[in-house]
Amino acid sequence: MTSSLPHGGSTGESAVAAFLLADSRLPSGAYSHSAGLEPAVMAGLQVEGVYPYLVSRLQTVGRMETVAAVLAHRRALELCTAAGGEDDGGAPGFAALEAALDARTPSAAQRDASRRLGRGMLRLAATLKPGDPAVAALKREAPRPTRPVALGVAARALGVGEAALARLCCYDDAQSVVAAALKLLPIDPMTATGWILAAEPQINAVADDALQARDLDDLPALSAPLMEHWAEDHTERTRRLFVA
Repeated sequence: MTSSLPHGGSTGESAVAAFLLADSRLPSGAYSHSAGLEPAVMAGLQVEGVYPYLVSRLQTVGRMETVAAVLAHRRALELCTAAGGEDDGGAPGFAALEAALDARTPSAAQRDASRRLGRGMLRLAATLKPGDPAVAALKREAPRPTRPVALGVAARALGVGEAALARLCCYDDAQSVVAAALKLLPIDPMTATGWILAAEPQINAVADDALQARDLDDLPALSAPLMEHWAEDHTERTRRLFVA
């Protein structure tokens, strides 16, 4: 049986499930989206700009999404431990969390892309853990969830603790950038692998900060105007490898 603690740790966590949720073959995996790198490359980003782009994503989009995933995980934990009674309402509900994310994501293209990925993640969770109360609640409250909210709920359903989830969320975004770069630009795979390791301090810092969040007031509102512009432009293109 899996049992998680509400803030920062857990017992009986599934390491394999954490690896699974970072698998590029998932419906929300790196084979289907580039974490915004493809539109950036189409706008002129070159090889030397990929690692700075990766770090910028971590500090803006990644930071916001990691906090959202952690808050969704805590809400899922509340629902799963309520045992049919009243929960304490400490974490924001899924609908409120989705509304807060929408308010912090000006680009409609980015919102739509996140929801496409989120639907895939929710479908995975519903298939693997059909009786999970948090998965059922998310389907009711936000049937088209964003990626971080669906990831947080799926992680809790599969026995991944919130500390592992926070790093998973950051790692998945970074590896999506790198995987796309290998398809879009002339990059040595060894160099690309080194970028992930080089970003480890930033990944750890963003993840650790996310674990300190307690409510929607702690959800960052960080702007990345060029990424937003590139995402909007990408929706107008008919020749592309990735949905986003």
